[in-house]
Amino acid sequence: MNPNEEEINIYLIRHGEAGKSWDEDPDPGLSDRGKSQSKLLVTKFKEELANKSFNVLSSPLLRAQQTAEPLQRELGFNIEINNIFAEIPSPGIPLAERKEWLKKIFVTKLADLEAPQMAWRDKIIESINDLNKHTLIFSHFMVINCVVGWLKQEEIVVNFYPDNCSVTKLSKTGNELKLNKLGDELTTVVQ
Repeated sequence: MNPNEEEINIYLIRHGEAGKSWDEDPDPGLSDRGKSQSKLLVTKFKEELANKSFNVLSSPLLRAQQTAEPLQRELGFNIEINNIFAEIPSPGIPLAERKEWLKKIFVTKLADLEAPQMAWRDKIIESINDLNKHTLIFSHFMVINCVVGWLKQEEIVVNFYPDNCSVTKLSKTGNELKLNKLGDELTTVVQ
C-alpha cells in the first residue's frame, strides 16, 4: 500500500422493513418495524463514525431515506440523494407483476440481463469505484447484490440475501476495492 493512499470505508446499508411490498406500492415508506430497525443503526455507527469525515448517499426512494433519518438526526450530516443507488429498474412491468419479474431476475445470469438492468449495474459499479471518502450508502437488496456479486465475481444476479438494515462493509485503498464483511442475511427468502 502506498503510504499516501488512505483506506476509506464504504458501508452499503439496506433500508429497513418497508410498509408495503414492491408489487403493492412503487415507493413505500418504512413499517413500524422498519423504523425501529433504522434506530438501531445509531448505536452501530455512532462510535465508528465519530471524528471522521464521511459522505452519506441515499437512494431517492422513501424507505432508504427514512432509514438514514435517525442517524442523520444523531450525527447531523447531509444526505445526498443519488438516483444511481435506486432499486433495479423494471421499465414496462406493471406493479402487480413486479414480484414475479423480480423472482426471475434473482436467478438470471449477468450475461442475460436486459439493457436497462445492465446499464443500472454498470453505473453502480462505476460510482462505487469513484468514491474517495468514507461513505454510507442507504440503498436496496438488489443494489447490494450488484456490488457484492461484482466483487465476488459471481455470474448470477442474486447471490446474497441482505436483511433489512444490514450493513455490508467495503474498503478501498487507491483503486483496490475489497469486501470486508457481508451484512446480516435474511432468514427467509422473498416468496
